[in-house]
Amino acid sequence: MALITQADIEARLGRSLTADESSSFTLINLALQAHIERMIGSSIESVSPTTRYYDGGVQHLAIDPCTSITALKYVDDNTDVEYTFISSDYTSEPVNKTLKTMLRNRDGKFVTGINNIAVTAKFSIYEDTNTLNIVKSALLESLVSEISNNDNIQRESIEGYSVDYVTDQTKDNLSAIKFLFPGI
Repeated sequence: MALITQADIEARLGRSLTADESSSFTLINLALQAHIERMIGSSIESVSPTTRYYDGGVQHLAIDPCTSITALKYVDDNTDVEYTFISSDYTSEPVNKTLKTMLRNRDGKFVTGINNIAVTAKFSIYEDTNTLNIVKSALLESLVSEISNNDNIQRESIEGYSVDYVTDQTKDNLSAIKFLFPGI
């Protein structure tokens, strides 16, 4: 299931999609959503908690964007649990935001290891409505741009004379997402 529906894009366009647009909408929409999810490292839809593994050796552990962290554990090479952290052992950061991108060990560095820290959480931005709304708006703008295919057309009008020309720099509709998730 995709975050953007055909009704969403029709509302943004202010018209119904043509038969050709409608037939290609699903494919383009799913491809764009998959691209964004790969870019940010998390889903944009509602998900169940899953476990991802990270390398230790740091006090501030960067993790993929997630919400609802349910478990943090040290594991061995066979992913057998060696230690389960209690919530007072660490903080999920940023502290005042729903979407978490870092874990801070309150007692110093996490033990050095490869894939030795298991984080169980909902690796999705879905529960952070502010971030989700920005991402959804950027996705809609990208889809509108793809459908109307005029994101690189520049129009100028001076004293009754108008000219249309193609610019070499296209409008970046995903810049809002890149702003939310620096480093992508």
